[in-house]
Order: sequence, then C-alpha cells, then structure tokens
Amino acid sequence: MEKIKYWNLTGILFIIASLVMGYLVYSNFNKGLVMNDEAYYLFHFRDIKNVLTVDATNYFRIFKVFYTDNIYHFRIITFLLLNSSSFLLFYSISKYYNLKIHPVLFGFLGTSINFLTWHGTIVLLNQYHGNTILTNLSLSILVFFMIYHKKWLLVFSGFFMGILLFNGIPHSITVIPVGLFLLVNFWKKDKSVIFLFIAGIIAAIFFYFTFIEDLSVFIKQLEYIKIYKEFHTKQHPKRFYIIWMAQVIGFIFVPLALLLFFLIRKKIQKESIDKLLLYSGIVVVFITVFYFNLFLIYVYTGLLLYRFYISEPISLEKKTLCILLALLPFGLAFGSGFYFYVRGPMYQIYYFLAINIVIISLYNYRGYLLYLSFFIYSVAFYPLFLYDKGWKDFVYVEQTSKIKLNGHDFYVDKERKKDLDDLRPYLQDQPNVIYSSNHLMGYLYMLNARPPIYYYFALKDYVKFIIKKVGKTPDDFIYIESNDYPFLEREIVPLKFVDHPEKFKVVKTGRFTLYLPSNYQKK
Repeated sequence: MEKIKYWNLTGILFIIASLVMGYLVYSNFNKGLVMNDEAYYLFHFRDIKNVLTVDATNYFRIFKVFYTDNIYHFRIITFLLLNSSSFLLFYSISKYYNLKIHPVLFGFLGTSINFLTWHGTIVLLNQYHGNTILTNLSLSILVFFMIYHKKWLLVFSGFFMGILLFNGIPHSITVIPVGLFLLVNFWKKDKSVIFLFIAGIIAAIFFYFTFIEDLSVFIKQLEYIKIYKEFHTKQHPKRFYIIWMAQVIGFIFVPLALLLFFLIRKKIQKESIDKLLLYSGIVVVFITVFYFNLFLIYVYTGLLLYRFYISEPISLEKKTLCILLALLPFGLAFGSGFYFYVRGPMYQIYYFLAINIVIISLYNYRGYLLYLSFFIYSVAFYPLFLYDKGWKDFVYVEQTSKIKLNGHDFYVDKERKKDLDDLRPYLQDQPNVIYSSNHLMGYLYMLNARPPIYYYFALKDYVKFIIKKVGKTPDDFIYIESNDYPFLEREIVPLKFVDHPEKFKVVKTGRFTLYLPSNYQKK
C-alpha cells in the first residue's frame, strides 16, 4: 500500500507539471509567429482549394476541419488534439501493462512530454503533429483491443494508420513495424486480427479519396513533387538517405549490437545487467542535462528493452509492443529532410514511453527516481522558453505590440510591428508576390499577400516554371527582399529575372526593398 502511494503521488506530480506547462503555453498562444514554418502551414490551411504543393504531405487537408483563422484558437486546438491523443495512449498502456501508476495519472505524463517536446516553438498543427496524433490514436485503439478483445476495434486502429499514409507519404513506412508486431503475435494465433487491421487501412484509403481529396488532385500533387525535384536536385538526394541510414546504424544499432553480443556471449546475469543499467542511467541523465544526445539515449533504451525481453513473466505480446514503441520514431522521422538526431526528438513521446514501461514494470520506486529526476529537471527549466529566442526567432516576453491578424487580436514584437507598418501600403492584399526567403512568408500571411506557389527556396528556374504554369510572366509580380534576407545572386536577381526591368519601380521601406511592376496597384 505504501509503495502504491508513492507511485500515485508521482502521478499527481505529472498532473501538476502538465497544468503548469500548459498554463505557460496556452497563455502565450496569441503571441509571436514563426515567420517561415508556421506561416507556411497557415498558408496551406487557408488556401487549401487552390494551393499547389511540393510537399509529400496532406496534413492541411486531413485536419482542415479543425482549422480556424484565429491563430490563438487554432494553437489551442492543436495541443488539445495532441494532448488528448497522448493521454489516451498513456492511459491504455498503463491499463495493458498494469503499471503501478493509475492509468488516469499516467495519462498526464503523455501530455507533459508533449509540452517538453515542442517547448512553444512550433505550436500550429503540421505534419509532425499530425503524425503523432494519428499514431497515438491507432496504437491506443490497438492496445484497447488487446485489453478487451473486441475485434471491431482493429478496423478503427487500421483506419487511423491508413490516414497516416497520406499525412506524410515518406513517413508511411511507420506501418512496417506495426505490421511486424501484428504478424509476430497474431499470424499463428488468429489471422483475422491482421485482416481486420488491413481492412481498416483500406477503409481509410477509400474515405480519404471520397471525403478529403480527389484522386486526381493527389496524382497532380505527386507530379509536382517530381517536377520540383528536377529543379531542386539537393532535395532528398540518395546520398542524404545513405547518410541518414549510416548514422542510425552506426551510432545506435552497431554499438547496441556489440553491447548485447558481449552480454549474451559472457552470459551476464540479470542482476549484473540491472547494475549496469543503474550506473549507465546515471551517466546518461547527467550527460543529457548538458547535451541532449539522441543516439546515446537510444543505445540505453535498447539495453533496457533487452533486459525487459529476457524477463520470463512478461508475455511476448507485451515485450514486442514495447519494442514497437521504440521503433516508431525511425519511421515517423524518415523522409522529413533532416537527419534522425534532428527529427527524432519530435517523437520522443514513444521512446520515453518505452523507457517508462520497462522501469515501472521491472524495478522499484527508487529505480524509477532515475527517470523522475530527469523529468523534474526538464519541467523546472521549461519556463525558460519564454525568454529564449532560439530557432523560432522571437522571444515570447517581447511580444507586446497588438495587431489585428485575420480580424483577431494578436501580439508581435515592436520590430515586426514596424515591419508590418512599413510593408502594408505596398503588400496588403496583393495577389502576386515573389519573396527572397522563407523567413519573409510571415509578413505575406499577415498582410494577406500571396505568391504563385508557397516555396521554401527561391529557386530561379522553378519559380519561372510556376509563373508560366499559372499563366503569368515575371513582370506581373512584386518582388520583396530584406536587408538580412536579400535575393541570392545565384538565384533570383529581380531586375535581371524580369523581361522589362526599366518598367519596375524600386522602393525602400524600413529594412525592405520592393520591386514594383508597371501594373502595380494598391489594394
């Protein structure tokens, strides 16, 4: 009884942490905009019917029903979806593994990890949020099937996995470890489990092309991706994928394989492995406090999973589900354009869940203090995101200037408020704008200006191709650059890019330079 009390007190700590971090985030959702990525996502949601896209993702179509042009509300909705799906996953896992922390209390660990994952940086729904939400729902329902043995649940589990195939096309390989889990555990025991899951995936495909996107539009999207790659040869080259795989294999699976080979060859006893896990865990936590190394965490997680796997009382189903959780980030991070050590932490909810399952299942409360100390440290330093500029390129506490964005109150810093005032007379509601850098997209969104296509890189040949595709000429567009993000000489130089440079008017306004065509009219 005393031990259960300590475990559930820890669960109450998860609730407190989740509420505190939630308050800090939710109370700042009407402040600041990531001027490239978040603006990019918002453009796709807003212009869903006529948007041309070169991304192999359809998050903006799948989650369109949740979109609102009130950014404050949309950010709240994003995290409600994230947190509710994560709560459901952690709740189901606690019931399935009969963990010592009450399922409701353990569910709040999932919401806490969400807040720690994103740190208030990208808080608008995108493909990475979508991957997590859909995966959480699919896994939760699968776990509930294994608890209650209601086979109709498998159709819904497969359905959400099927929708995931469209959310991020390269990330669809996530279905492979899920499929392997089902094959290992149910092929001999009950094949109908696998068939019902596949039926759910097929139902999702029919649902997608019936209610979300026409097949012709999807095919057109794939064509544009192919065209884009011809212009942007550095986008996902084969060399990138080779390095991606080499890093994962060389820094995770090779060290882990050598370690496990040594333990098995020397027939190291469980008690000795437990001591190794304890001391190495202390080292991992200490290093992670100063430098987050995903490869190191994964090697340690692999060692934990091995210890879990050789524990006799635990069923194969439970062992392989834990391994599945640890493998999911590899599939979800694949094809995102960044190496695993960059994208993998976006899906830390899965390997931290696997770590929690093993430690809570095998060890006493004192052993769990190792993870808990890392969790408490992370929560204690969480409020610093309000003062950190970081990658998002703004500081929350400096967002004090009120503007109207889509008719709703929103707050930006004084510099960006001045930028908007400088640009508004020229860009407000303008339909044809070419920008020098994705860092300027936020200004276009705030001023309701539009490019011919939402691009991340101002590739000269590609932009010219798109301009022709939409039935216009380079001379029909406004060109904008800033002092810190000028047009690159090797790409677009506006007065060399257009056919009649003598008809353009060059305007300096604040820290921006605008090139206005002869047919320019204020809106």
